[in-house]
Amino acid sequence: MKKNPTSLDQHHKTMNWGLRIILLYTAFVGGMLFLVYKCTQQNIDLVSADYYAQEIKYQEKIDRLNNSQHQDVRLEVAYAASEGMIQIKYPASSTSKNTTGEIVLFRPDNSKLDFKIPIDIKDGIQSIPTQKLTKGLWRVKSSWSTNDTPYYQEERIIIQ
Repeated sequence: MKKNPTSLDQHHKTMNWGLRIILLYTAFVGGMLFLVYKCTQQNIDLVSADYYAQEIKYQEKIDRLNNSQHQDVRLEVAYAASEGMIQIKYPASSTSKNTTGEIVLFRPDNSKLDFKIPIDIKDGIQSIPTQKLTKGLWRVKSSWSTNDTPYYQEERIIIQ
């Protein structure tokens, strides 16, 4: 008795079809598990640990920004690579006696490198040494008050 070749071919194709579905499903699940693993390995830092409290104070920051929009109170922030310094030039109305505040050097990609320094004006300029700063983008966030008027200014610099 002769076997029907078409029924064997059909049975063989059915097995391949089922096996292909299992392989496709397994590859999909494996790919998803790999993506989940890669996502859990990423360092996810919040911009700030106390972002909620800072959000509440945002209106105060807007008021400070509006106060510092006038050209006569703007700070001049520059990176002097040859001297290894960030130099902040204050307006003529700011002196060490009537100006208080702080400067935050903020590193967007690594919050562990951020630090604060108090404002210390000498001859209208504050110099910040950059030897200990890592190379790359930094944000200089200046928050100061002169004669009880609050100001805020943020500048970007690249340390090379």
